[in-house]
Amino acid sequence: MSHVDVIVVGSGIAGLTSAAYLCKERLNVLLLEKEAEVGGLLGSFTVDGHVLDKGARSIIDSGIVTPMLKQLGLHIDFIENPIRITIGKETLVLNDKSDIARYGDMLKRLYPQNKAEIDAIIADIYYVMKAMDVLYGIENPMFLPKPYNLKYIIQTLLPWFFRFSLNMGKAMKLSDPINNFLRTKTRNESLIQIITQHFFSMTPTFFALSYFTLYLQYHYPKGSTQTLVDALEKLITSTGGEIKTSSEVTDIDIEKKMLITKAGDVYTYDQMIWAADTNGLFRRIDIDKISSMALRSKVKQAKMKIEGKKGADSVLTLYILTDLPPFHFQEISGPHCFYTPDKEGLASISLDELRENGIFTNDPGELYAWITRFVRFNTLEISIPTLRDPSLSPAGQTGLIVSLLFDYGLIKHIEQIGLYEDFKKIMTDLLINELTFDYIEALDKHVLKTIISTPLSIERRTFNTEGSLTGWSFGNQLFPAEYRMINVKKAVMTDIDSIKQAGQWTFNPAGVPVSILTGKLAADAVIKDLKKRNGNKKGGTAFGSN
Repeated sequence: MSHVDVIVVGSGIAGLTSAAYLCKERLNVLLLEKEAEVGGLLGSFTVDGHVLDKGARSIIDSGIVTPMLKQLGLHIDFIENPIRITIGKETLVLNDKSDIARYGDMLKRLYPQNKAEIDAIIADIYYVMKAMDVLYGIENPMFLPKPYNLKYIIQTLLPWFFRFSLNMGKAMKLSDPINNFLRTKTRNESLIQIITQHFFSMTPTFFALSYFTLYLQYHYPKGSTQTLVDALEKLITSTGGEIKTSSEVTDIDIEKKMLITKAGDVYTYDQMIWAADTNGLFRRIDIDKISSMALRSKVKQAKMKIEGKKGADSVLTLYILTDLPPFHFQEISGPHCFYTPDKEGLASISLDELRENGIFTNDPGELYAWITRFVRFNTLEISIPTLRDPSLSPAGQTGLIVSLLFDYGLIKHIEQIGLYEDFKKIMTDLLINELTFDYIEALDKHVLKTIISTPLSIERRTFNTEGSLTGWSFGNQLFPAEYRMINVKKAVMTDIDSIKQAGQWTFNPAGVPVSILTGKLAADAVIKDLKKRNGNKKGGTAFGSN
């Protein structure tokens, strides 16, 4: 049995961030990861000389990533990552705010009968962008050392906080699901779907429309997204932290502050940060063995709060290695494109077509006919790493990452009726054929290798509920996580005093910036608790300067 000051469970970007900040304070930190490598869904892998991103295709700063790197003393070169939106033959690259008006013009060419409605929608986008610009207008003050400089407080922080409170209040009033909101603006369901179908189901309006601000903030780390993972891993190990991979946590005794791994390792701790699916935390706590009636009741209530809650949408990704040179794709898609083959979108396609009395059909013909239509009218996210950094593919070759949202329940059903391997082959062919048909000429003749990842792949790799990419589904009633930015510091606290939480299951809307923010805030909460316990006395836990 070994004792450490802090155990961090889960080495995604939230866990890495927490561990880095804790190590900065010279605490004895152990980071446990069930996989053979750190990073979770952030980072990359290499196949035949191609470097391909696992999850996030690029990084959004959001006033969080830059100050985090600065505070930790890390330097990463970021490359521009312009977003292209293509619908049928219409295409547009988003470089600055003026391009939102051009996006509106593109929609009006596609749907000339809805010009006035499109103008109203574009006005709403600008309204939300203005509010979100305030949020991202300064480096997040939670990453600055305290106490704050008086000049900074008077000249920067107080004016920003006033504008933030005012504008976020306005934005948060737009909390209805984006599709419902747009139906108050137009009856053209195809127009609605074209704007929204690459967003997660039930995404709140303010968050969906704010993505037109976020698109302008997309950047790509030189060397791939793995660069960020490697920098944090090196910082942790070089400052005394220990990282143990292939170390799945199986049992947690919250009264003894003890955990056991699948390999039989036993650790005790003063504080823990759970940087993984919250459901996984409660699966590892035997509530009936908690001796304190009060604590048992608190933990039961916390578990009940999340029971039956759904994870957010998952994604299916096809990696395509080609013998085509990068310049072949530059004018077609650029480094990062959202491509919708047909302006009809998913307006006439519903999962309910495959269900009878709520149960999916077992008929392969029906399933594959529906999936063929689903691919044809969907929005595909296409990322090409080597168009950002030429070193990421062999000379004369290009690796493509093609993704679309895909329902976990449907893929689980396909597996249960024994069609999973067939499905992966059929889906690979469908995506390649779709891209070849009207977008990338003769692509099918230049494919060297393909790799496909489904929501089941994500579930098995991360243990995330329903293969979720971003924590809890927006569709949950009585939402199980904090969603008000003003309360984000409270979000990292749990009903168990010795356990804090971080990551995408902690706060919604989630993503890389929010995971970094909650990772940092969880570390701050742990440091505060340990300082309070030790009273900053000599002989206690060593803390560096903040």
